[in-house]
Amino acid sequence: MFARSVRLFARKTLSPEALSAHLATRAIQIRDDLISSHQAPNAYTTYVDGQKDAREAVVQPDGVILYRFHYLPQATLLAVEQAMRLSPVRSGRFRRAWCVVVDGRVWTQDLARIPAGSEVMVLNPEPYARKIDTGGMKTSVPPGIVEATRQIVQRQYPNIKAERKFVTIPAGVIPGAPWILRQNHGRSRSRSAGQPITYPALVLKEKV
Repeated sequence: MFARSVRLFARKTLSPEALSAHLATRAIQIRDDLISSHQAPNAYTTYVDGQKDAREAVVQPDGVILYRFHYLPQATLLAVEQAMRLSPVRSGRFRRAWCVVVDGRVWTQDLARIPAGSEVMVLNPEPYARKIDTGGMKTSVPPGIVEATRQIVQRQYPNIKAERKFVTIPAGVIPGAPWILRQNHGRSRSRSAGQPITYPALVLKEKV
């Protein structure tokens, strides 16, 4: 995460049109250099003199070109990679089951295409996901996979709001989910038999 402000100084002999063209050319060059050097992602929104999605060429001679880079796709990719890395691997089924839900729909496209401003959930729809995450089931890895993943993502992307939540999965969103509780021994009323279980999920949003 970084913020960079660049002031361009040009000869006063340049015409207003030439100054605008110079500013637009340099802004594009700096943007592309940041992307090619992996200092910034290739997803961004352009603001020219306060106008969203305007072309750089229309900038005023003393105007401002602002690029707002979107880190949500990169944060999502990191979350999936870390959740899989921290998962038990006895059969590999649990590790392979991690999925991404964007604004209530399973995301099957390239993660780089996740729209800015989306709400992203990274979760595992296996029926024992809650037990593994909370320590109710002994596995080869320590509990708290989602929280450990959240901390990694938050450290690397402080401009992303990362939260661990227990969420419900509506029927039809993910095949096989939600799992319905069949017994009520030792459970609170919020987790009574006949009710769908909630799943630990990492919820990602861009900070405004």
